[in-house]
Amino acid sequence: MLNKVTRNIQEKLGLTKSEAGIILFLCFGLILGGTAKILNLDKSTERYDFSRSDSFFVAASSRIDSLIAADEDTAEKSLNAGMSKKASLASPVDLNTASIGDLVSIPGIGKVIAQRIVDYRNANGKFGSVEELSNVKGIGTKKLERVKPYVRVE
Repeated sequence: MLNKVTRNIQEKLGLTKSEAGIILFLCFGLILGGTAKILNLDKSTERYDFSRSDSFFVAASSRIDSLIAADEDTAEKSLNAGMSKKASLASPVDLNTASIGDLVSIPGIGKVIAQRIVDYRNANGKFGSVEELSNVKGIGTKKLERVKPYVRVE
């Protein structure tokens, strides 16, 4: 009987004997699995209580959310601080008369670089041009380009 079914599948679908056997096997498995599922529906099985693990994940998730919110808050404050630093500069700072406090108000210039600028000015005299800032240790071409809009030489 099984050979007859296999042969019919071969002829109707144009398959080899092994391909027809595989299709027959898969169909048999599908029917057997469906039958087992139907017969097993009326049996009551013990259900696992996920409430303990759910509460763990809810607590962990809220901790992660609070860390993310704190990180975003810090990033926003940092961004706002940088923007207020730019906004506080109404006009470019004169490199030849600026104090350390004036220089620190320039975006990208901290206390250390500001002190180096003042030390360079004291050692070498007045700046002849803004480009001369590149002679100060810690000011490369990128930083000079970022600082240029905020400084001048008179």
